[in-house]
Amino acid sequence: MSIIVLFIKSFIIFIMMLSQGENVELEFHDYYVSTTQVDYIKKKNILQITIRMFINDFEDVITKNNNLKLDPDSNSIEINKQLNQYIIEKFKILANQEPMILDFIGKEYKTDMLQVYYEVKLFEKIKSVSFENYILFDFFKNQQNIIHFKIDKFRKSFLLDVNNPKATLFLD
Repeated sequence: MSIIVLFIKSFIIFIMMLSQGENVELEFHDYYVSTTQVDYIKKKNILQITIRMFINDFEDVITKNNNLKLDPDSNSIEINKQLNQYIIEKFKILANQEPMILDFIGKEYKTDMLQVYYEVKLFEKIKSVSFENYILFDFFKNQQNIIHFKIDKFRKSFLLDVNNPKATLFLD
C-alpha cells in the first residue's frame, strides 16, 4: 500500500473519530516482514526456495542508487541482476555446515508481493540445515524474516530479526 493511500485512510479515520468527540491519539506501527519457504525434495535431492516480500519494501532497496521501478519492471534484466545479487548477499543456506549455491529460477508479482524462486542442488543427505537471513535488515530496523522449512510431513518455522538472524535445524 502506498504511503499516500495509508495517509488518506489514516486521515479519514482521524476525522471520523474527531467528529464523534473521541480523544484521539494516533500511533503508526510499521510492520516489515518477509517469508521464505524452503522445501526439501528428497527424490530430486534439491531444496526449492520461495522468498516473499512486499514490493514497495524491496523497491526501497532497488531504487537506492538508480531509477528502477518494479511491477511493471522498468528494466527486467537489471532488476533481476540486482535482486539476485541482493538475495545472495543477504540470504545463506548451509547444508551439513557447507555453504550452498542458490540458483536463481525467476520472480513474479502477486498482488503487493514479490516472490523470488531459487533452487539448491544437494550432493548428500542433509543432516543439518542452517539459515542466515539478513534480508531488508539494512533498510528497516524492525524487519522480521520468517523461514518455513518442510521435508515430507515435518515442518519447522523460525522467526528471525536483526538481533537473531540465524537458525539451525538438525534432521538426524
